[in-house]
Amino acid sequence: MSSRPPRPVPQPRALRPARANAGTLLLEAYRRFERELFDELHRAGHAALRPKHGAVLANVDRDGTRATELAARAGMTKASMGELVDELERLGYVRRAADPQDRRAKRVVPTAAGLEVARLARAAIAGLERRWAGRIGEGRFRALLAALEALASAPP
Repeated sequence: MSSRPPRPVPQPRALRPARANAGTLLLEAYRRFERELFDELHRAGHAALRPKHGAVLANVDRDGTRATELAARAGMTKASMGELVDELERLGYVRRAADPQDRRAKRVVPTAAGLEVARLARAAIAGLERRWAGRIGEGRFRALLAALEALASAPP
């Protein structure tokens, strides 16, 4: 019989680092923000809206926007944008109308319900920002916004 101590069983190393990286933290904060925003919109009677619809609703102008411009603003394909516009049109948040500059083209125009959602979203976002500032302190929140603006506008 051997008098050697047993060899330790190798333990798998975690694939995740001990601390989340900046990208992961930004994503998690964004997901929480989005969840809180849509919870408020749902409570206000817009239960059919999903976060994906924000690609249209956050980018459409009051007097309408061409789908190609919406797609460019949202960073997605025109086909994907078209599907979202179709959904929102069925739900009554937008309509398609002739473009006054080019009658062959169509503009996506928010309906009264779409304008109401925009108003509610602005109010909900203001409330979310106040609550978040309360959680981490006004000064830290202002610094966070300034840092995010700097990162978002910095050249690659």
